[in-house]
Amino acid sequence: MGNGYESTMLSTKPVWDCHTHIYGPYDRHPLPRGAVYAPEPAPFGALRAMHRSLGITHGVIVQAACYGSDHGALLDALESAQGTYRGIALIEPDTDEALLAGMAAKGVRGVRIGLMSHLGNAFDAGRIRAVIERILPYGWHALVHGTAGDVVQAVEAVGHLGATLVIDHMARVAVNDPGVTLQLDRVCALLRNESVWIKVSGVDRLTAGNLDAEQARPVLERLLAVAPDRAIWGTDWPHPNLSCPVPDDRALMGWLQSAAGDDSVLHAVLSENPSRLYL
Repeated sequence: MGNGYESTMLSTKPVWDCHTHIYGPYDRHPLPRGAVYAPEPAPFGALRAMHRSLGITHGVIVQAACYGSDHGALLDALESAQGTYRGIALIEPDTDEALLAGMAAKGVRGVRIGLMSHLGNAFDAGRIRAVIERILPYGWHALVHGTAGDVVQAVEAVGHLGATLVIDHMARVAVNDPGVTLQLDRVCALLRNESVWIKVSGVDRLTAGNLDAEQARPVLERLLAVAPDRAIWGTDWPHPNLSCPVPDDRALMGWLQSAAGDDSVLHAVLSENPSRLYL
């Protein structure tokens, strides 16, 4: 695998990083008491500097679980970005309508459905349906973040409601698990629905930081083969809660470029698809 991304390949088109988080500055945006985790500061200015270094022109900021319902850092960043960044919120079924409308005006385009237990989440079909119903009037999409089994349950529970659903981090399929083929079968079956997208991010989490793992490339290839026009990518900067070394973001882009193989597929994932999704 190469260790760098050739940014000149997309120099005339938008280049999107569709999964990032920001933390702080903590003097303006402190974490709430009892936050589920407490990361080092990673403010919007640092994110933009990383993106400039890689030739990334547009980004998506996913509300961090540690901030809960306090979207101040996210909304401040979107306002300062003047349309080049979009946001993903964390909402409840009873979130105030005026707050949703304000988020939409500032660039929020979706919500995240969290199903990972280490972030205090659990599968609740009723709650998921209620959240989806709240976002339908705004045309937002929902990121579904969990392991393959929970993702399948969630998508099956709300797929009929009409919202676009984006499977986060390749459904965190366990590439070293003997059951990985079955996991992929189930995820690919979901992707045959035109309203379901896939985010081909998080390879470092699937491989414990080993971007050269032979098992990872076939996962990406299969997902892209099923939904090349509904696949997006992100760095997951600044890589919170990792149990492996923090990856180099240029190396992550290099892995995507190498594994995608075809330039037209790479252009779709980094530019064309996210430009449609995040209008």
